[in-house]
Amino acid sequence: AFWRHAGRDAKALRPPAVSSRGPGSVTVETELAIGLAGAKLALSYEISERGVLVAAKWKPVSAQGPSVVLSGGVAFLRAKEANRHIDVEGPKLRARWKDQGDWQRLTISDPTSAAGQPLRHGASIALQAVTGKTEAELLVHGLVPVPGKAAEELPGVLSGLAVEATGFPAERPVWKLHRAAGDGEVVPGDEIFFEAADGSGRRLAAFEGGAVAAIERGVNDAASIFVLEVKGQAPPARIGFRGTLKGGFENVEWFGRGPHESYCDRFASARVGCFEGTILEQTFKYVRPQENGNKMDTRWMALKRGSPSSGCAGLLIAASGSSATAGGLSMQCHRYALDDFDGPEDKLKQRFKHSGELESRAETDFCVDAAQMGVGGIDSWGNKPLPQHMLAADRHLEWSFMLRPYTAEEVPDQQAASFKFSALAHLG
Repeated sequence: AFWRHAGRDAKALRPPAVSSRGPGSVTVETELAIGLAGAKLALSYEISERGVLVAAKWKPVSAQGPSVVLSGGVAFLRAKEANRHIDVEGPKLRARWKDQGDWQRLTISDPTSAAGQPLRHGASIALQAVTGKTEAELLVHGLVPVPGKAAEELPGVLSGLAVEATGFPAERPVWKLHRAAGDGEVVPGDEIFFEAADGSGRRLAAFEGGAVAAIERGVNDAASIFVLEVKGQAPPARIGFRGTLKGGFENVEWFGRGPHESYCDRFASARVGCFEGTILEQTFKYVRPQENGNKMDTRWMALKRGSPSSGCAGLLIAASGSSATAGGLSMQCHRYALDDFDGPEDKLKQRFKHSGELESRAETDFCVDAAQMGVGGIDSWGNKPLPQHMLAADRHLEWSFMLRPYTAEEVPDQQAASFKFSALAHLG
């Protein structure tokens, strides 16, 4: 879920830098923040008469030194004294278990800071939790003290206000976040406390019996100290690029594994060679639409127009530099929208529930991936792929490829097309 639209929701960390590498060549460079955890993707596009050379560097969160807690990110609050996490069930707050489950997932947001920016000591923040869901959306509310409502089940003679997940709008800041260590950015493992932003001095507190309340400062400060915990972010399912070509592309030829699809946990029967077919044939229609059609170890893939008599006859996608010498990249192409394969979180709401319902279109979607996890299937698709077929969370990646339009004159002889494409890929 975390990575579902991370690429399309990426944020530019700096304005694109444009430079000239010589006559007829322009390079555009930038760096993107991917997701809310702090992963980065450095991009370079070298545009010339040959085409566009795309180069990328993937830098995962775990490779960037000590992590920080980010505004809009998910965290867990463990009461230091009670040694239990705050949990939210509907509007009710308690501290019943030491567990990092769905009920314990909280979002800490600083409305004055952009999502993905580090939280700091003294920030006015909103604590948010999912309190339910409808057929259309998740219900999110803020954790707020309830004026005039006494907290229940407090130990001894303590008194305080009830705290409930009823705040609306959910992003309204009602707490000030304080680090026990003082000024600075908040990091996982910090001891923190939350004081009401209304100046009352009340602090969020949790007790061994499970009660949660907003109590007066100085009454039982130990119960108001929380250890802020952040789960290690799972790596993405794939790292690469996707694109869409206008209508008119009908056939494909590639030098890589084939003739059928291949993945890191199912490629033994897919030999390396030159293969061709229609783009429509590259989609394998499993009963439920899902990931399919990948071609591992692809050195180049030529997407051919149906009427190449004049102008552009097709687009050559060719692994470049170390990506070419290391055995190529994973590539795939479809005459179906990729989003129709990858449904929403709730698969019952997937647009097409059966592959026979898929609707082909004139445009061609394609992917060029540096890495992709396996597809599993060991126990009828219930579990994740084996550990050796998952992407490592700390894996650095560097890759490059050329997008090169070609004319019918450059590949005039269909019988020798594969040799022509190989030569063009080498030149690119």
